[in-house]
Amino acid sequence: MQSAFWYIKRLNTMSYKEIIWRLRLLAKALLERLRVQFKQIPEAQFQADYNPDAEFKPAFKVFVGDIKEFNAIWRAPLLYKADYIIDHRLSFFDLQEHHLESPVNWHKDHAAGRPTSRKHIMAVNYRDIAVNGDCKLVWEPNRHHQFVVLARAYKISGQLKYAQAVRDQLSSWLDNNPYGYGMNWCNPLELGIRLINWVWAIDLIQDSGLFSGQFKRRVLNNVFLHCRDISAKFSQGSSANNHLVGEAAGVYIASSYFSMLKDAPAWRIKSKAVLEAEIQAQTFADGCSREHGFGYQFFVFQLYLISSLAGQWRQENFSSAYHNTLNKIAEFIARVAQGGENYPMLGDQDDGYALDLGDHVHNINTLCDIASHLYDKQIFTTGCQQPSETAFWLFNQRNAHRQKMLPEQTKNLISHQFNESGYSLLQAGKQTEQDQVSILFDCSELGYTSIAAHGHADALSFVMRINGKDLLIDSGTYDYYSFPQWRSHFRKTRAHNTLEIDGQDQSVMTGPFMWEQHAQASCLLWKPNSCGGKVTGQHNGYQRLPSPAIHQRSLELNSQKKQLQITDKIYTQGQHDIAIYFHLSEYCNDITINGHICTLTLAEENITICLPENLQLSAVTGKNEEDVHKPSLGWISRGYHQKEPITTLIVKGSTTGEQQFKTIINW
Repeated sequence: MQSAFWYIKRLNTMSYKEIIWRLRLLAKALLERLRVQFKQIPEAQFQADYNPDAEFKPAFKVFVGDIKEFNAIWRAPLLYKADYIIDHRLSFFDLQEHHLESPVNWHKDHAAGRPTSRKHIMAVNYRDIAVNGDCKLVWEPNRHHQFVVLARAYKISGQLKYAQAVRDQLSSWLDNNPYGYGMNWCNPLELGIRLINWVWAIDLIQDSGLFSGQFKRRVLNNVFLHCRDISAKFSQGSSANNHLVGEAAGVYIASSYFSMLKDAPAWRIKSKAVLEAEIQAQTFADGCSREHGFGYQFFVFQLYLISSLAGQWRQENFSSAYHNTLNKIAEFIARVAQGGENYPMLGDQDDGYALDLGDHVHNINTLCDIASHLYDKQIFTTGCQQPSETAFWLFNQRNAHRQKMLPEQTKNLISHQFNESGYSLLQAGKQTEQDQVSILFDCSELGYTSIAAHGHADALSFVMRINGKDLLIDSGTYDYYSFPQWRSHFRKTRAHNTLEIDGQDQSVMTGPFMWEQHAQASCLLWKPNSCGGKVTGQHNGYQRLPSPAIHQRSLELNSQKKQLQITDKIYTQGQHDIAIYFHLSEYCNDITINGHICTLTLAEENITICLPENLQLSAVTGKNEEDVHKPSLGWISRGYHQKEPITTLIVKGSTTGEQQFKTIINW
C-alpha cells in the first residue's frame, strides 16, 4: 500500500509524455511475462560469419600491456582480497568480509539475513523491505565487481584458481537467476553494471581457456538477454538520471565487446547515442552533475570514461563534445577536492561504482592520475601524487602518462566560482604549507528533473576545511531503503550547515526520492580575492510559509586574519522561530561551550566559533540508540549504512521583521 501511494504521488510529477511511456512499458512487461511463463524467450542469434564453436574473439582487449609493470605494492592487497572472494566473502557498505554462504546465496539481504522473492519481476516490489530486504544490499554482490578482482588476481599471478572462481561463481549466478525472475532482473541499471563487470572479468581470464564450450554459450545468451532487456527499458523522464547513464554504458560496452551477437550493432548505435546525449543533458557547462549528488560525480565519470575507452579500443571514437564534457567533469571534481582530504558529500551518495580496478572510486589521486593520461591540465597534475592501479589497468601501453612537475605557484588554493551549477569555492593558501583554508558554498538548485531524486534541502549550506582537515561537514546520506526515518533525516535542512525557519525544510519532500516544492537559490554577489573573498546568496524556500520569509547568507573569508564571517539575514513581515546548524567533523576535539562561544582543536589548530549573541547555543552529540527508527542530530555518514557520532552546534531563537545574525570563526 505504501509503495502504491508513493507511485500515485510520483505520477503527479510526471509529464504526459512520461506517463505514456510508462504505460507502454507496462504493456511490454505484461507481454514479456507471458513469454517467460510459456517459455517463449528468444535466444541469442549471431552474425553470419561467427562460429559459436570456434575460438572466442572479442572486438577488443580491456588490458594491453606488460603485466610485469604491475607495482609490487598492489600485489598483496589484491591477492588477499581475491582469496576471501574465493571463500565467498565480500566487503560492501557496512559488511566486512561477510560470508555469502556456500554456494553463494544471490537472493538475500545479507545484512538483515532476509531472503528475497524469486517470483516473476512483475510480482516483486523491491521497495518492500519487510518482504525483500534492502534492495541495495541484495543488488551489490549481484553487480559482480568481485569477478573483476578475481580476474585481476589471475592476470598478475597466473594462478588458475582465480580464473576458475570467476567461472564457478558466474555459473552459480546463471543457475540461480533464470531470466525474468527475482530481484536481480528488476532494475535495468543493475543489469548494466553487471554487464560491464562481465566484460572485464571474461577478458582478463580469457587466456585461461575457461571461457569456452557450454559455459561460453550460456554467458553469450545471458549477455543477449541483458542487452535486450535494458535497451527496451532505457529510463526516461524523471528517471533519466545516472540510471540511464549506467544502462546505456552497460549495453554499449557489452555490445561493443560481444560484437558477434546479431543485434550488437543496433544496440551499440542506440546506446552510444544515449551516452552522447546524456553527458550533455546531465552535466552543467562547469562540469557539475545536474543531480547535485557529489558522490554520483565519480560514478558517472567512471561510466562515461570506460564507455569512451571501449569505443576507442574498437576504433569508434566518441565526439569531441563528449570528451570536452568528460574533461570538465574531471576538472570539477579535482577543483572541489583541492582543499581537503575528504571529498564533500553534498547531496546523495550510495558508494556506487562501475568497476573495481584497485582503487576506491572516490580516491581523488586516482581520478587525477586517470585524467592526466587524457587531458593536459594543471589541476590534474597538481592533485596526482603517485601512479594508481586503476590507471595501470586502463592505460598501460595505451596512453603515455603526462604527469609533470609544476611551478610552486600553481599549487596555491584560489577562489573559484562554478557559475552554471551554483557552487562557490572561497579558498586561499598553499597546498604544500599549513596555511590552507577552503570553503564550498552551496547556492544551487535542489536537483535534477521535477523530482530532484538525489537532492538535499541544503541551500546556502557550506563545508569548511582547514589545512586539508574537515571542520564543518555535510553529514552525508547513510541509507535509501532500510531506515526511512534516517533517509528523511539526512536529507533535511537541519542535517546541513544552514538556517531553518519554523522547524520546516527549505524544500518539501514527498517520498524517499522525490521533492514536491523546490527552494530556488541564487547568487547575489561574488567577489574573490587573494585572501578568499566574499560570496552572498539567497533562497525563497520559505516563501510558502503563512508569513513568507527570505533567507540571505554572506560568507567573507580573510585568510590573513584567519577568519571566516557568516552573516545570515532574514527578510519577513512576521515572527518566526529560527535555528542555525553547524555540524563539526569527527576530527574536532576538546569541544567546549562557554556562553555563545565554542572552542575546539582541529589537528594543530585552535578554533574559536563566536555564535550570534541574540540566539541560544546548544550542542548535540550522536549516541547509539536502541531505537534506530528515531534519528537525531550529531551524526555523520561517510559511507552507505555507516555512521559515527559528531557534535552539532545549534543556535535557536526567534526573529521579527528584518534581522541579521553573525557567526565568526577564527583559527
